[in-house]
Amino acid sequence: MEQRAPGHTVLDGKIYKKGMLDFKKEIQAHLDSLDYLNDAEATDKSEQLKAMTISCDAVIVFANRHADLAEEKAKTEKDETRKKELLKVAEVCRHVPANAPRNLHEAIQMYWFVHLGTIRELNGWDAMNPGHFDQHLTPFYEKEVKED
Repeated sequence: MEQRAPGHTVLDGKIYKKGMLDFKKEIQAHLDSLDYLNDAEATDKSEQLKAMTISCDAVIVFANRHADLAEEKAKTEKDETRKKELLKVAEVCRHVPANAPRNLHEAIQMYWFVHLGTIRELNGWDAMNPGHFDQHLTPFYEKEVKED
């Protein structure tokens, strides 16, 4: 496994409907329901669930670091158009991946943070597939076209 990740990951549509904070609530509910007296695997399950929580927190921190950098760059940007772009980047990075995306821009950014979070851990050049990316993004696109 030195050259390849242990398997291929294909994203489904969950990341476009929920944010990492939502996933953390689900994880906590699973942690709270573990039966340590009757389930011999409860401790192992607990450790995996705790690791999932750490992963959710990590991708949120990662996104906030991007937002911080965009805001920092915006402070010294002379071009007003570029400054607005940087502030928009910061706004989007503060919303996703912590929360579910509300529009196409955020949906694409959500995918990208999840993708980066995965390949930072694994040799992801052949282990990460966006799945039906076009199908997942179509509702966001159609909503924006209808609103314009």
